[in-house]
Amino acid sequence: MDEAAVNNEAEAAVNHAPMDEGAADDTAVSGPAVDGVAAEREVIVGLDPLNPSRAAVSWAAEEARLRGLPLRLVVAVPWLGDTRHGDDEPQRPSLRAQATQVLESAAEWAGGEYAPPGLIMEVYDGSPVAGLTAGSRHAQSVVVGSSDLNRLKEVLSAGSVVAPLTARARCPVVVVREPLSARAGPPHLVVGVDADSPSPAAIGFAFAEAAVRGVALSAVSVSEPPVLPFTHRERARERQRGLLAEAVAGWSGRHPGVAVAEEVLDGDPVEQLVGASSTALAVVVGRTHRHLGTGLGLGRVVHGLLHRANCPVVVVPPA
Repeated sequence: MDEAAVNNEAEAAVNHAPMDEGAADDTAVSGPAVDGVAAEREVIVGLDPLNPSRAAVSWAAEEARLRGLPLRLVVAVPWLGDTRHGDDEPQRPSLRAQATQVLESAAEWAGGEYAPPGLIMEVYDGSPVAGLTAGSRHAQSVVVGSSDLNRLKEVLSAGSVVAPLTARARCPVVVVREPLSARAGPPHLVVGVDADSPSPAAIGFAFAEAAVRGVALSAVSVSEPPVLPFTHRERARERQRGLLAEAVAGWSGRHPGVAVAEEVLDGDPVEQLVGASSTALAVVVGRTHRHLGTGLGLGRVVHGLLHRANCPVVVVPPA
């Protein structure tokens, strides 16, 4: 399926338009589902049938357990050609059987290791971008894995799931690189805050995530150092500290149990946040209002983190 077809299918899914190409087959291990749409919010994990990510399943299953939500495991079986003519049909039963095996293995792992409140397995006929984007309408988060994000072509490719899904999803998308690395020091989350244009959705998600995981939160604001005399630079830094404190203050009041550290840094935002990712459980950032299907509207910071972060990256859409 070419880029335009993927984008059109995803847009149709999000807008509730009928899609002949996409059909969901739900098997509820436990937890309610009606017409392929869960009756309550849930955590969704999209699995690659050729390279399922146990790290992504682990993150999603723990998230579902901590938040008391069902976990939906999804494998998409794309159409093999540009159209749905008979060429695909002889291979579809074996592809669906393979998808079912991947789901059953992941469900056994997630249920035994994390015991989320409910497990739902779904085989989706169509592009993974379209299926997961449609699911994001009712999800608390969508989790995907990637072992290839260190390759720039994986991030920018029209065939990549990560970039177009992250650009279009209606809920936070968690991108988990395989494998998860051990973290040194006390566990904490990092939220990147643009002090001049903060994302309330990203900050709120970061506080809620820190609260359910029982960890500290580091709110980091980074700006390029201005070419000014020293006294003017100090004034600019103080202004940035004030803006960061203002952006965080309301959420800190809603989550008094979360220990928050505010940090203002000079330099390149991508470099500084990548550095912070080396010790964090995850880095949370906000998505801009632009959302091109190829992911090219995500912005330099989001793309840089997807390309280089050393921990899971959570991209939160605007409210």
